[in-house]
Amino acid sequence: MNLFSTIWLNILEVVLITIAGFILAFWYVRSRVVEKKQLGTSFIRYFQGLFPVGVMFFGIYVILTFNHSIGALIMVLSTFIYIVSSITSSVDKYDSVHRATILSLGYTRQEYAIRYLFKNSLNSWIMAALNFFITQSVALIFIQNITNFKIVSFEMDVLYTSLILMTCGFVISLAKRFDILETKTKE
Repeated sequence: MNLFSTIWLNILEVVLITIAGFILAFWYVRSRVVEKKQLGTSFIRYFQGLFPVGVMFFGIYVILTFNHSIGALIMVLSTFIYIVSSITSSVDKYDSVHRATILSLGYTRQEYAIRYLFKNSLNSWIMAALNFFITQSVALIFIQNITNFKIVSFEMDVLYTSLILMTCGFVISLAKRFDILETKTKE
């Protein structure tokens, strides 16, 4: 296969991965909103920042060394985590301000989630999906092309990089959660 067909297949694969992760994220956020639970209180708050990027690199490592399908599923999981962690603040902010008003007009929680919440946070959803799509495309294409040069320890380097990124992302998320690391918010 030549370079362009390899790039085309990788981009097509990442498009499918991004769509699957987007659908999972949409389903998860919709179910949290309908159940009257804020996204900021979910388990995802511990997996922000560098963590989804580390999971993505781990998925690429699995694609290179073990099983392509399992690696793709791991990359879908990383897309899900990234999209949910990216849109959490905008969805929670809109939800806390407008939920009572819109529900008092007689709409159900499902109608509110679909008609208002997702419609008004659509830019955040699109930006999160595009950001991670570009990141995954570049990483997958670059790493698969580098492995063609038969560098001996490259797969292990990808594994170590993924473990370091996941660990750092988890530690930073814990530090933010317990106010060890101060974050400034715009008000």
